[in-house]
Parts: sequence; structure tokens; C-alpha cells
Amino acid sequence: MTNDVIAASDVEEGWYDPTKIWTTLLTNRAYFGGLLVLHHSLRRQRSRYRLVVMVTRDVEADTEYMEAFAVAGIPTIVVDKIEPAPRDGKVNKGTWEKLAPWSFTQYERVVLLDSDQVILQNIDDMMAVPIPAGWIASTHACTCNPRKLAHYSKEWVPENCAFTAADQATGAPAPITASSHANHHLLNSGTVILTPSKEQFGALIHAMNTHPDVPTMLFFDQDLLAIVYRGRWKPLPYAYNALKPMRACHAGLWKDGDVKILHYILNKPWKSRTYDAEDTIESTHKLWWDEFALVEREWTGSGAGEKKRALWESVVVPVVAQE
Repeated sequence: MTNDVIAASDVEEGWYDPTKIWTTLLTNRAYFGGLLVLHHSLRRQRSRYRLVVMVTRDVEADTEYMEAFAVAGIPTIVVDKIEPAPRDGKVNKGTWEKLAPWSFTQYERVVLLDSDQVILQNIDDMMAVPIPAGWIASTHACTCNPRKLAHYSKEWVPENCAFTAADQATGAPAPITASSHANHHLLNSGTVILTPSKEQFGALIHAMNTHPDVPTMLFFDQDLLAIVYRGRWKPLPYAYNALKPMRACHAGLWKDGDVKILHYILNKPWKSRTYDAEDTIESTHKLWWDEFALVEREWTGSGAGEKKRALWESVVVPVVAQE
């Protein structure tokens, strides 16, 4: 595991608190547009903490891509491959590198975000959320399965969802107790607050290599975290990881003005500039495109510089819908 931060050349010094960071994982170019929106929205909401992006060795080897990170002013941290031990000659390949932040002991606190999120309000309070030693904080997983996906558990129905049991007026999450439905123990790893620890990182890697459920896990790191931290994770209000389908399937809980982090699970907004503005869920894509327009102006405007405009054309344009 490599924990050397590669600093972007034009990162401003002094405006941020260096003891705590936001981080997200990129394994290829496909999510770079999402990352730019995440980074821009954090800065626009005046976060005092820096976003440091985890990149894999394949990304590190992509010289042009790494140059785009530097031009964007986004520092990176290279992480080695994390993968479960083979079972019967097979490996459950996934984004296991999302476990790497537990090894970032140079920081007091790390908040793991997904790069298909947009920040709608300042979220710096997450850096001060009290968490017992050996715990994490996250939001519940929504287990309503509104699309009726056949490969999801038959227990994934609205009456078993933790958000159904949340306080519909205040948004306060349902407490996790011994009598809670099994689904209430499931979390969504789009937002995770953690304290880096060699011991906890070691426990996660051990569980990844030995737990019998790993070969069949659908949600990789998310399912593993729910197992390792069962009874040891603090639920956050949905507003810190508002999954966009919840705007329809949890309409009584969802309040637009309360949402701090909007998470574009399933179809990504950058895949098409066309969306149904009247649809409860798809209309949220406008927020992403509005933020992207500000990013585009920074990269292509008269003050951007030739290199930045060239990288926009070669790195960003190919992965973001143009029509």
C-alpha cells in the first residue's frame, strides 16, 4: 500500500486543514467528469478540507490523465490493488480499493465519498461528528428496490427499509437495535466517516480474505463494511448521502432543502444531457449539469490557458455526453 500524496502543482496552501480529508476512488477515466463536479461543488460550498483522490496504478501510468488532475488542482494518492484471496480459483473483482483509506494513518479523519455525488451544502460538520473508537459513521442502505431488480434479496422491500423507519419529519435515522430488521444493519458506502487505523485496516483485509460471503457479495466494500462493523457503525441522516431514487420511494422523508449530498446511483447524469425535467428522480440531473457548466466555464474560458483547454478536449469531452 502506497500512501505518498502526489500534490497538484497549483493547489493553494494554507486554506485547508491538512489533518482531515475527503477522498474518493478513481480507477479509470470514465468518472472524471463526476470527480470534477464533486471537487467543484466542495470548493463552491467553501469546505475547509481538501479532496485527495485515490488513483490506481493503471491511472498513475496514464500520463495525460495525471496531468489533468494536476491542472484541476486535485491532489492524488496512489493505492495498490486490493483484491480478495481466490476461492476455488475465482476472484470477486470489484472496487475493493475503497478500503484503502483505513490505512491513511497520516490523517486524523477521512471521509470517503463517491465521485457520482454533488455537494449541495457545506458538509464540514462531518469532520467533527463524534464516533466511538473502532466505529465508523455512514448512512443506511435503501432496500426498497423500486426497480424490482431480480438479483436483489427478496427482503428488499419498502417495509423492511431503514428509511421507512426513519423520522419522516426530522430526517433522523432509525436507531439500530437488537430488534431491528436485518436490512437496518446495511449501509451505503457512498459516504463513510472513518478514523484511519492499521488495526482496523488489517481487520478489513482479513475479513475480505476469509469471510465466506465475500465470493457472492454484490456491493463489494459496502457489504464487507456492514459485516465487519455490525453493531459498530453510527447511522447518519439520509441528507448526507441522498440516493436519488429516494426522492420518489421515500417522498415523505425527502426534503430538497435538507439534502447536503446528492448521490447519483444507477444511471449517471453525465451519460446524457437529455433528461425528463418533470420526472421526480431524473429532474435531479439538472443540479449536476448546472454544476458541470461552471466547471466547463473554468476549463474552456478565456482565462483557462491552452493546456487546460486541450486537456478538456482529450480527457473530459470523451467521457461526458455532448448532446
